[in-house]
Amino acid sequence: GLRLTPNDNIYLYNEGSKWLGTPHRMGGSTKKGVDCSGFVAIMYREVYGKKLSRSSADMLKHNCRKVSRSKLQEGDLVFFNTGGSKKKTPNHVGIYLKNGRFIHTSTSKGVIVSSLSEPYYTRNWLTGGRVK
Repeated sequence: GLRLTPNDNIYLYNEGSKWLGTPHRMGGSTKKGVDCSGFVAIMYREVYGKKLSRSSADMLKHNCRKVSRSKLQEGDLVFFNTGGSKKKTPNHVGIYLKNGRFIHTSTSKGVIVSSLSEPYYTRNWLTGGRVK
């Protein structure tokens, strides 16, 4: 549901669209099943040629500098804590697209595009991250 312009990274959207609907599988890294950090790591390798850490917490700690929600740009990572005990530690990650939308792996729906303004993601928002 996003209209692409010549300013958008077509490779990001093309690669992401190939994964839509892929089921969630903890520890997975294939089209048979993938988890959130596996999906982000594969996307970054394919689209940007960059190797990221395998967990969302390590991605934030080692691969990113924090950016605020209002400064997000296409390709930035978005981090959430969805009920873990350490509130400052992410346990979910996605890739920001544009217009408040991001692509990620949902445990119930697999790879989908969601809106940061959905109450669930607003409530569990942690930070944005710009890959170094």
